[in-house]
Parts: sequence; structure tokens; C-alpha cells
Amino acid sequence: MWHDSSFRRKLLWGCLVATILLALYLLDPVSHRFMPKCPSKLITGYDCPGCGIQRAIHAALHGRFAEAWAYNRFLIYSIPYCLCVMLTEWVWRGERQARWRKVFEGKVAIWTYIVLFFLWGIVRNLYPHL
Repeated sequence: MWHDSSFRRKLLWGCLVATILLALYLLDPVSHRFMPKCPSKLITGYDCPGCGIQRAIHAALHGRFAEAWAYNRFLIYSIPYCLCVMLTEWVWRGERQARWRKVFEGKVAIWTYIVLFFLWGIVRNLYPHL
């Protein structure tokens, strides 16, 4: 089991995700100097599609879901999508895994995510009070 490179890769990704979530739980992205700032926002002054994700995850991990929603509304799409991708990679096996990979990791799903992500970036700057 430990010699399986697929298992080791999944374990490494799991540890990385857990470490990032722990850091976002413990460190306030607004006030802690260790947390990275958005280079796009610093250069252009506009919010990128991902602006606010660190603050949103921090707020959600502390049970402040309305605050998380206010920081970045695209998370309502991103979180379920990422959870589905993780299910296909880490939980499901065999034919079920292959079938759902075509759905969540296929070209249509990925391009839909990318297009919606960038459309969100445009909308959030045109209508900042949404």
C-alpha cells in the first residue's frame, strides 16, 4: 500500500490540502503578513475572479458563512465542484469513478468552470455591490 505511487500522491495532496486549511483556519488573511495578497489587485486595482477566497475560506472555517459568501460568491460553485472532483479521485473506484471523471474532469466541465470563473471576474468588477 505505501509503495503504490498513486496512494502516495493522494496522501501528499491530502496533507497539502489539510495544511493549507489549517493555515487558513489559524491565520487571518487580512491581518497576517504571511498570507499572500492578490498581485492582480495590487497592480490593477481590480478584483480578480479569485479575490477574497482566502478570507472566505477563513470565515467559513470559523462558521461565518454569510461573511464567506460576501467575500467571494463564486465559492457557491467552486466548493461543490471541487468536492465532486475529490470524490472521483479519492473515494469512487472502478466504473463509477471512470463515469464521473468524464463528467467532472471532462473538457466541457473544465471549460465551463474556466468561462464562469472569468465571467465572475468581470461581473464582480462591473457590479461590486452584488
